[in-house]
Amino acid sequence: MWWRALGVAAVLLCVGVAGGYAVGDRSLEEPRSTSTLEPVPGVSPSVPAVPEPIYTADPDDPPLSTAGFETETVPLRVTPDGPGVKVDVPAGWRSQRVVTTNNETTNQWNFVDPEHAKATYLLRVNLVFSLNVSVTAARDGRIAALEDAQATGGLADFVVTDETADTFEATYVDGGRLRFTMERWVSFNGSTAYASVAVTGREVDQAGMGVLLGRTISSMRELPAKEVHTEETPSSPSSTPSP
Repeated sequence: MWWRALGVAAVLLCVGVAGGYAVGDRSLEEPRSTSTLEPVPGVSPSVPAVPEPIYTADPDDPPLSTAGFETETVPLRVTPDGPGVKVDVPAGWRSQRVVTTNNETTNQWNFVDPEHAKATYLLRVNLVFSLNVSVTAARDGRIAALEDAQATGGLADFVVTDETADTFEATYVDGGRLRFTMERWVSFNGSTAYASVAVTGREVDQAGMGVLLGRTISSMRELPAKEVHTEETPSSPSSTPSP
């Protein structure tokens, strides 16, 4: 009897396999074909998407003027009698003198428009002749200082956007605000950097920043140290031996 049971099992197995193929064949869709090439819709981006940065809103003061300013000439000296420059700055702009702890020497002045918010635009003049370096070296040193400030958290996202032999332009984030800066160096002897001028502002100020930078640089003149006059002590009359 065992051979009959074996035969029945074999028949059932064959019927099951055949039925499975039949069901599978009915469930498969016919492949679609077309003569028109169409892009396959993407499911996800090929690279991770970088979110757009969000900045603190800038003050809505009018952009820095491109028509120029009424100016006034100011002398800037490292010490009251030391060397320096004279330069034209916008009339009425307030000077913020950056001094050392003894309040006697300085090499940097910031000029701001008192009628506008703090985070708009700023003009800075910096005397660098004491470094005794070339214009290129002074420029590179300034860029390195800003990169160091980024590394230590003083500012963020510092990027040089343009650079020439005596000038660079850059963007950075300070206090959550996106800032734009232009800085240029001046040499009076053709080799050593003597001073720099920088203008910093908002994105809408860029055209005016270029005008202000160019006018300030063009007006700059070297000031030699003041001559120190000493009073001569009158000599006492020589004594003549009595006869």
